[in-house]
Amino acid sequence: MTTPAPLGSASSMMLLSDGQVMMQGNAYSQPQWQLLKPSSSGSYIAGAFSVTAAMSTPRLYFASHVLRDGRVWVLGGEYSGGHNNWTNTGEIYDPVSNTWTAIAPYPNQAGCPRIDGNGASPAGCFGDDPSMLLNGDRILAGNLLNNTTRIYDIASDTWSAPISKVQADSSDEETWVKLSSGQVLTYDLFKSIATGGAYAEKFDPVTNTWLDISPSASTALGTIPQLSSRALGYEMGPTFRLQDGRIFQIGATQNTAFYDLVSNTWSAGPVNTGWGAYDAPGAILPNGHVIFAASPTSKLFSTPAVLFDFNPATNTIAPVTGLPAALQTQLNRVTSYELRMLMLPTGQLLLANDQVSQLWVYTPDGPINPAMRPVINQIINNGGGSFTLAGKQLNGQSAGSGYGDDAESDENYPIIRLTNTSTGVVYYTKSTHWSRTDVGPGPETVDFKTPAGMPSGRYSIVAVGAGIPSFAVFTAIP
Repeated sequence: MTTPAPLGSASSMMLLSDGQVMMQGNAYSQPQWQLLKPSSSGSYIAGAFSVTAAMSTPRLYFASHVLRDGRVWVLGGEYSGGHNNWTNTGEIYDPVSNTWTAIAPYPNQAGCPRIDGNGASPAGCFGDDPSMLLNGDRILAGNLLNNTTRIYDIASDTWSAPISKVQADSSDEETWVKLSSGQVLTYDLFKSIATGGAYAEKFDPVTNTWLDISPSASTALGTIPQLSSRALGYEMGPTFRLQDGRIFQIGATQNTAFYDLVSNTWSAGPVNTGWGAYDAPGAILPNGHVIFAASPTSKLFSTPAVLFDFNPATNTIAPVTGLPAALQTQLNRVTSYELRMLMLPTGQLLLANDQVSQLWVYTPDGPINPAMRPVINQIINNGGGSFTLAGKQLNGQSAGSGYGDDAESDENYPIIRLTNTSTGVVYYTKSTHWSRTDVGPGPETVDFKTPAGMPSGRYSIVAVGAGIPSFAVFTAIP
């Protein structure tokens, strides 16, 4: 990119609903974030940075989500204000007022392990745990210590009573993925490793219950290869809903796995011999391929980090070739957990390294399957610069990008891009109140407002879901 990250590096990244990228700075020393705003031509490579107000607590390896009102929610931290402090606190960032507000802490018990091994933390903890934004402005969160989960209600700032998983398996180190039904899938790695078995389950947000989908319990068909191990720290890689509907789980071992929701069947995926995604980023491109990082399985958290390409048409994995020399040098010096990825509304992939200020943008090739594009059916002018857009699969076919338990960047919500047909100037509007948080082809509505200072005229309107754009619709905006 043209401009380096102003805070010295970029760690966790989220795509705000107004098209800006929010990136955490050096997480060990700074509680601040930086915002990347695309240029007037819509380019992120030529975009400009600004710095946000600081969080109340420095956080590293925590849960995070962009909410339907455009705010950002964060919870916990494996390292908070130091190298060996858990926290169960959380806060919400308002980009309009540039302020952070505390939320009700996660209500798990004391006795969390200290990173330095010296006894237990006296406070509760949240970190190394996944979470998921659900319909109804609710967030499902795991538990580091046991097999319970809880739901956070955003409007009331309250936590539900514990909801137990089927298996006696905590959510520590897990990777969660949203299914097209709105359900949430997880691989139960601790029980699978301990027993040599194949265990998994999914959460039903309608009944608020976990359902078993384990080949070893005869509640699902097929088999799951071992996706992690004690030697690899019980770590996991990212998980994606592919464009063909399959779930693709990338393991810390060289193994991968598929899950077919329709047939309730697990199967082994391609083996990436010698390379594992233990705490590693990935992203699904508009052409359907998955780019992910991995490091040698011979030793946990070893260098180098290598970028791989998974082709779902052939079910094969191959290293990404032709990397710039400067990027290759950076990758040789880090392990996979130090990288982050995010799909941009341009269909490009943003790559960050939390050790350096240089960011990279990858432009993929290959056509976009027209059936995967969001569809705009109607645009209603509500007056005062406020609009409602109705269509289908506006959230995209997947969450776009992922990491695992330590960084969350789900971007399955509509991004609205306006381009003035006379001047070519690009405006990203703030999209809010998308009617559903599910992925896939369902119908949906989303509200947006024209940015301040945007002139009247004729505009092309594009809805982008997880990097996949709709075909443009043209309208006059007064």
